[in-house]
Amino acid sequence: MELIKIKEGIFYIKDSTNLPLFEAGSFYALFDAPIDKDKGKKVKKIIEENKFNLKFLIFSHHHADHMGGGNFLKNYFNLKTYSSKTEKIFLENPILEPIYLSSGGNPPKDFLNKWVLGEGVLIDELIENLNFNGLEVLELSGHSIGMIGIKLDNIIFSADTFFSEEILDKYVVPYFHSYKNFLEKMSYIKNLDFSYIVPSHGELLDKESAIKVIDYNIKRLLDIKESIFKIIKEPKSVDEIIKNLNLNIESFVVAYLIKSSILNLLHEAKDNNEIEIIVKEGVTLFKK
Repeated sequence: MELIKIKEGIFYIKDSTNLPLFEAGSFYALFDAPIDKDKGKKVKKIIEENKFNLKFLIFSHHHADHMGGGNFLKNYFNLKTYSSKTEKIFLENPILEPIYLSSGGNPPKDFLNKWVLGEGVLIDELIENLNFNGLEVLELSGHSIGMIGIKLDNIIFSADTFFSEEILDKYVVPYFHSYKNFLEKMSYIKNLDFSYIVPSHGELLDKESAIKVIDYNIKRLLDIKESIFKIIKEPKSVDEIIKNLNLNIESFVVAYLIKSSILNLLHEAKDNNEIEIIVKEGVTLFKK
């Protein structure tokens, strides 16, 4: 972990999940928490060494790598916590994430690792009650059901609105709750007025660099949909679709995430009358 100063009063802790840290009145606010208590202790050390008067913890969304160490930090610093109304439900009840990724059933025990099941954290206030001078809350649902970002002094903390080219090349299909909203929020972020943007995963980007990365994300999503539609010229199950995409998936968790994303894309396509869903001998098939 490394503390990076963007400008006076605005920093981020650089890690596998970046954690913005900024002045909020006479106190400091942290945007998101690390994945677990161990990393939370490293964040604690950075905050104490730099004598930041930390008072607020704002969550972008409920995925474990953004909240798992939140309860430790909340209790240690006696922080006031904020999130959107929808994300609050999942932040306080983190077992819901592995349940919905398991299609509503009881998830297998080896699925319940720190990458999927974080420690729950009580949310004190909804994000609309957050009122700091110059701070704008951005509604960024798409990757997650009620994700938010923050704009402060022409700097955007974009959470998981888009991913680095390296991550996209590695996993091919990114995780999203809504394909449509995911695409829309990328275009929305791209067209905002900003100088720098800090994604949760990746490097600090100036506007020109950010637009290139966002365009890469948009192209990837459009290409994925086109590839799936070619595959389902003849009826295919979601597992057959994944196999035909030639994805090199070896992780149990990644397989579930990708399957969830592809199903969402298909469901939205059905709602838009772009495809049909057929049930044959108990198997759900998708056809263009």
